[in-house]
Amino acid sequence: MRPTNEPIPGDDPGPSGDKPVIPVFTTDILEQSTAVDLSTGKMPPHWDGLTEYLNSLGTAELSQRWKKARQIIQEHGSAYNVFNPKSATERPWALDPIPLPISSHTWQILEHGIQQRTKLLALIFRDIYGRQEFIKKRVLPAELIFGNPGFLRQCRFGPDRVTPDHHLFSSDLIRLADGRWQVAFHGTQAPAGIGYALENRVILTRILPRMFHSRKVQRLAPFFKYLNLSLMGISGQKQQEPRIVMLCEGPSGAHYFEQVFLARYLGYTLVETNDLTTRGDWVFLKTLGGLQRVDVILRRVPDCACDPLLGTSRTFPGIPGLLQAIRAGNVAISNALGSGVLESPGLFALLPRLCRDILGEPLILENTDSFWLGTRDTQLRVVEEIKSNARSMTLYSAFSPAHTRVVHTRFLAGSKKQELINAIQATPYAWAGHYPVEPFTVPAWSEQGMKNRHTAVRMFSTSITENAGAAPAKISDQVEAAVMSGGLSRVADDPETLVLSGTQGKGQGAKDAWCLSDRPTEFKSMLYRFTTPFEIHRGSDLPSRVADNMLWLGRYMERTEGMLRVIRSVLMRVHSETQLNKVSEMPFFLRVMANLDIVSSGLGRPDASFSVSLIEKELYASIYGVQIQSSILNCLNNAIQVADRVRDRLSDDSWYILGRIEKGLVRINPKNQSTEILEMLSDIILNMSAFAGLALESMTRGMGWRFMDMGRRIERALHMITVMTSLIQGNTVPDSSDLEAVLEVADSRITYHTRYRTTLHMEPLVDLLLLDEINPRSVGFQLAALYSHLETLPKPQPFPFRTKEEKIILDLTTRLRLADTQELMILGKKHVLPNLDALLKKLNKELQGLADSITQHYLSRIETEKQLNGQFAGKGYPVVGAVVGTVNNEI
Repeated sequence: MRPTNEPIPGDDPGPSGDKPVIPVFTTDILEQSTAVDLSTGKMPPHWDGLTEYLNSLGTAELSQRWKKARQIIQEHGSAYNVFNPKSATERPWALDPIPLPISSHTWQILEHGIQQRTKLLALIFRDIYGRQEFIKKRVLPAELIFGNPGFLRQCRFGPDRVTPDHHLFSSDLIRLADGRWQVAFHGTQAPAGIGYALENRVILTRILPRMFHSRKVQRLAPFFKYLNLSLMGISGQKQQEPRIVMLCEGPSGAHYFEQVFLARYLGYTLVETNDLTTRGDWVFLKTLGGLQRVDVILRRVPDCACDPLLGTSRTFPGIPGLLQAIRAGNVAISNALGSGVLESPGLFALLPRLCRDILGEPLILENTDSFWLGTRDTQLRVVEEIKSNARSMTLYSAFSPAHTRVVHTRFLAGSKKQELINAIQATPYAWAGHYPVEPFTVPAWSEQGMKNRHTAVRMFSTSITENAGAAPAKISDQVEAAVMSGGLSRVADDPETLVLSGTQGKGQGAKDAWCLSDRPTEFKSMLYRFTTPFEIHRGSDLPSRVADNMLWLGRYMERTEGMLRVIRSVLMRVHSETQLNKVSEMPFFLRVMANLDIVSSGLGRPDASFSVSLIEKELYASIYGVQIQSSILNCLNNAIQVADRVRDRLSDDSWYILGRIEKGLVRINPKNQSTEILEMLSDIILNMSAFAGLALESMTRGMGWRFMDMGRRIERALHMITVMTSLIQGNTVPDSSDLEAVLEVADSRITYHTRYRTTLHMEPLVDLLLLDEINPRSVGFQLAALYSHLETLPKPQPFPFRTKEEKIILDLTTRLRLADTQELMILGKKHVLPNLDALLKKLNKELQGLADSITQHYLSRIETEKQLNGQFAGKGYPVVGAVVGTVNNEI
């Protein structure tokens, strides 16, 4: 073990030289923080090591490391999608490089308190969807359960059926200035933030490795091990590894990044609702090789989006038959359907009494000062306080805290106040609220330096029912709980945004919560041993949706690169020392650009007149045009969007290159000078080549790589056919300048001149770019690669004949291999080279048909645009029985 005082390689303990170090933590910052110990007036002892270490670094060094953290975030693409029906923009979440330390003593209290709440919520959930004894005995108010749209009667399997277990909880905690910790909210449906907490830890261990190892910070891996064991336990598979999939919202979802990050970390297949189907009360994953049975679904979508029988969701179509498969016991789902009822603010307010009635003990961790208006006394008190303005409060739905109107009484006056009172008196049980609470403030880093900001911590727990091994805390005969020894700490200037769930406003940031230990932490492995050996296999079946996106990722990348090479060549001539009307190859370039839809079709005519200003205008529109479907900007955006949908299939290096391409989009500014535009185009081409190289050298030759490469081959062949067609469309035989221009856009000048020196002739050029199967830019090379790919695609068994796609590609490959360059060079009357023209037209038509045939045969067409459900009728007051189509998992 490395001594704590020994420098860790790659972690400079501080700046060197004679330059004075400006401390990070000043006396004013520490004294103004409400995290100070009231008895001593100083920060608690567990802050000492952190303050000493960061002060030794100084503000300049910490600022550099913070910039490094921001760079990592940009490279990883860690983003939070804003719920906005008019915009699907992403913004990076602001990570604070200063962690939030939690002492080992405090951590033990928090752990026991969360375990107690995990047990309580699990027992309540089992009773609500089981025998309902708590409701019959009036321990639970019936109107709070049956009036809640989150209570799904379809999920109640009967009193004698075993209620599905609940496995994943989140608890939002705040610390008051007097040192007490309180819980502000529980997430039980699809709690978000686990992936962000893991990402925070990964980044901070990279920028502060010495601090992390020397402070005995507890690891997060044990929690994920227990979560994995929990899901394996409900699968029913004890001898072999179950197939676990993570059901996500897709790229339009608010937390798509963390879903991708989690799926890759846990080794689960990331799926959307269209990837799953049911057959005979079983759930299957749709893959190219057929249907594969699913054992466990870890869902990250709301209840109503899982099965059409559970409600209507305009955002997600659901999986018809899923509920019946769960009833039949053929698939397990976590969290259990119907768990949204536990997120009720009204139920949350009753937890102190429920804990005493059900567990016979008080809550270890108090609630924030919250209330439910379902009792007469509470209703009268709250109404009187509203009338007299005696006490400010925040009111909202007792059923669903997410995306419903929140009423702050301190802003009400006159008729608005009376309108609120009337709404409360009409349905008091549909209202809940809380009194203002101010979380403690801790030092946080910003571009302006250190400042104190309000902080809340989201912690996570998982209940384990069986096959858990040595679980950390057994909380009943059936339920065991593990709590993540860390969490997602949020910071904000407005404390109300931390107390209200479902708020991620401007100015919020995140900290990594470090739960400290009294002894060195141990390494925990995520590996699990089964009783039977694994079956070795190479390759994997790919969901049809993923194959479709991989195909189009390849097509968009190759299409954009081909257009960029043509535009770059034209711009170099437009801004050269030679006058444009004296550039003999310019008519050829105009024909190519017209055929590629880069410029208007009129410029491609033989009698078209052109000027520098006209061509610049057309080219800039083709680069920057938002309204032009085939513009470079739109093609790159399409490529990035498609890559987002297969993010879990791309390596970190590949995503880093895509991130650099995405940064290139920011540089696409119509105000750029010509030299800046040429530099920008060259950078994007270079990054695209790097992405293609990574795919060639790093991706396994599975179906994902094959479909992406097929997309590239189809698009490159079509591009080269278009270039060659444009070459022979003129009224005269192409001259040497035209041939040199073709070699330039085909990136084949060195190959040609190595073979034929300085001699430029049409026949060897046709051979090189059309027939030569060892030239990676030729059409023949693309057809040979497509033939190899199509032979490996799954086929129905038994199927002794070639598929339609194989027949098309075999016919095209044979035509090229039998082609005679001398016959292709025969001159004609109407066309300069009629045989070559006929061959190119045949290739173009059949390749287009091949692309369509591949899509129809192998791929499922899935909508990529989703409308976010963010509109609510009326004034946003709670509506009894309304179906809520959003998941309460905001950070």
